[in-house]
This record gives sequence, C-alpha cells and structure tokens, in this order.
Amino acid sequence: MGTTKFVLFTADNKYVVEYLLQQLIFSDSITEALIFEEYDLAVGFRKMLAKNCKLDCSINTYIE
Repeated sequence: MGTTKFVLFTADNKYVVEYLLQQLIFSDSITEALIFEEYDLAVGFRKMLAKNCKLDCSINTYIE
C-alpha cells in the first residue's frame, strides 16, 4: 500500500493544477491535479490560496 497523497478541490468541482505568476489553473480531471505527498504542505498551500486568491478549497485524498 502506498503513501497517502492529497489534492485541492474547489467549490466549483475543479482541481487545482498550478499556481504560477499569480495565475491559477484548474482542471475537471484529478489526473491533472497538483498532488501533495504531505498533508501539512497541502494545508499550507490551501491557506496561501485563501489569503492571496480568496479561494476556498477542500483537501481530498488522492487514490492512484
């Protein structure tokens, strides 16, 4: 069994793919989502998006 991984999911049913140069990229597909291998890193990224982009996300488990 592998390590638990995490993705960020928006209220609009989109996955966060990338945040670069203050631009967010989203996808409907979980296979394109930004994958976090540590929960704390996902939490920190979610907080940064909430502060800088006013984006509220949930942290969901990624299952391969």
